[in-house]
Amino acid sequence: MSLAQAFMPSSTKSNKMQLHMSNNQGTESLDRKDFLQFASTKSNKMQLHMSNNQGTESLDRKDFLQFAASLSAMAFVPSANAVERAVGAAEKSCKEEGNCLEKFDIDGAVGWNWGGRDRCDATDPMCGPDGKIRDAPLTGDAVPLPVDAAGNELKVTNVMQIEMQIGKMEKGKINIGFYGDAYPASVGQFLHFISDGIVTSSKLMLEDGFGVSTQPVCFADSGAGVLNVIYPQSRLDFGIPSQGLAYAKTRRMNKIPDDFVSQARPSGEVVDSISKEKSVRPHSMAGLVSIPKNGLGYGGLGLDSDDEAFASSFQITASNVPAMDKEGRKVIGQIMDEESMAFLARLASSPTKKGLKGIIPGQNAGPPLVKTTITAVNVQ
Repeated sequence: MSLAQAFMPSSTKSNKMQLHMSNNQGTESLDRKDFLQFASTKSNKMQLHMSNNQGTESLDRKDFLQFAASLSAMAFVPSANAVERAVGAAEKSCKEEGNCLEKFDIDGAVGWNWGGRDRCDATDPMCGPDGKIRDAPLTGDAVPLPVDAAGNELKVTNVMQIEMQIGKMEKGKINIGFYGDAYPASVGQFLHFISDGIVTSSKLMLEDGFGVSTQPVCFADSGAGVLNVIYPQSRLDFGIPSQGLAYAKTRRMNKIPDDFVSQARPSGEVVDSISKEKSVRPHSMAGLVSIPKNGLGYGGLGLDSDDEAFASSFQITASNVPAMDKEGRKVIGQIMDEESMAFLARLASSPTKKGLKGIIPGQNAGPPLVKTTITAVNVQ
């Protein structure tokens, strides 16, 4: 048996294996914690003895370093129980001790439950964004009344239906009505976005033989529109993350063509008309559809490339979100029925890939943890 096989401090559960360190002053027994300190000693005269039921082996510091290297290079598959103990152990410990911030354990500080054993199945509608089973089934908020801030009726002129699928089995629909009379320019642009697409380049570029590949920016194209980000119990963000990828997907290409040209974000009279239409109602409840103040293509930080200009096109509130008023956004429509409100609550309470777009830790929002796709978009 090799040294690496005889002793695996990260995985062994046996207390029968013992370590002894010897120098000219005698012999001292070590536990696995003390074992790690042996690497720091500068004396080559100290020796480490490992004992198990198959005998005893001695090694000096030089041998020890070789032994440690063999351990670090050795690959092994831990048991499922070991994985469950390792994942989430730090979060659980600091939450019990109340010192997550002091230990800089962000997951524990914000209440994320990453423990493999305790985390619920993300495909289960009862699984919450914190990884815990809900106490009661989800119920959607009341359907918003189509009225402005003063209580005056807002006429719904057009209706859009978004069909979605969560995972492999669960399906749902969101029916949205638009206030076309209150926002003729904003709603007009949105209707192009969900039907024939937005074109800001010369229409000649859409013709075959012009020398470039491009297409209108259309949320309804297969594989183009996505649910980008879930802000738990707050809002949902929809858009087209990449025009190039959308082009490739609709044509079943393996990659974006080298000659692909994205549609630029709108400008000129279109943006002027849209920016003059101020929000007639606040983002004060769940079920309101919101766009940037300058319209579609202006939902980012202004630093996005043309390819990503429509990544954050519209949002749907899942609660009262006054921050959206401060952002200068405007409500141009609403969810129309109880079934859609219930599905909105389901989406807004779904587990997410933690962090900004699932990358930056310490953020609560992120893409859906379970694959969530838009299967169809219909306009009435």
